[in-house]
Amino acid sequence: MLTDLLKVIWPLLVLQFVMQVIALVNLYKREKVRFDNKWIWVAIIILFNILGPILYFAFRGPEDGNSSQD
Repeated sequence: MLTDLLKVIWPLLVLQFVMQVIALVNLYKREKVRFDNKWIWVAIIILFNILGPILYFAFRGPEDGNSSQD
């Protein structure tokens, strides 16, 4: 029974970890984020597990840099 549960939970844990790492790296590289406080986003990403990175990518604000608009 425990091994069956681990088979289900293991992919979710890996997904959570990967999403958190990607979100934190993206946050680190950005100069400006919505609400102008990166520490709030760090707390959201880490404390809200899978939902935190999803919230970050949904509400992080506009992309940095000059995008060419034709």
